[in-house]
Amino acid sequence: MKHFLFFLIYFCSLSLGFSQNVPSIDFVIRNVGIGVDGHFETFNIETDFDATGKLLQINGVIKAASIETGMESRDEHLLKDDYFDVENYENITLVSKTITAKSEAVFNVVATLTIKEKSKEIRITVNREKVDDKYRVTSKFAINRRDFGVGGRSFILSNTVKINVLHFHKL
Repeated sequence: MKHFLFFLIYFCSLSLGFSQNVPSIDFVIRNVGIGVDGHFETFNIETDFDATGKLLQINGVIKAASIETGMESRDEHLLKDDYFDVENYENITLVSKTITAKSEAVFNVVATLTIKEKSKEIRITVNREKVDDKYRVTSKFAINRRDFGVGGRSFILSNTVKINVLHFHKL
């Protein structure tokens, strides 16, 4: 039993170590009071830094149809017109407008987020950490899904979606 527990803990920690080196866009939303998490499989994030490591630009494109929540029937429903309407709106985009340095490695970004052709200016904090020959770029922020016409009115689905982004910029 001890060997099994040791193996399980070792395997889990090893998996977590690998997963932190893979770019990702993850989200969590509460549904009937329970957190439902998911991620997008297909996306592109572009960052630009100056020679001192100051963030100059961050832009992203997500293929909305690449959403995965671990439940195929839910994923199929999210592709329909009352959620992401992927037949008419293929991409979710984020384009930085202004970036100010809060510290050497933390930046306040004002960006335009567009979902289903509805654009809203959002403010996010972006963190940069140098790891070997690249920058590890992270951001955690929240949006209101109703600002973008995603999911309509619902008493059981939270309006707030928490988003975590991990990106690597090669130096």
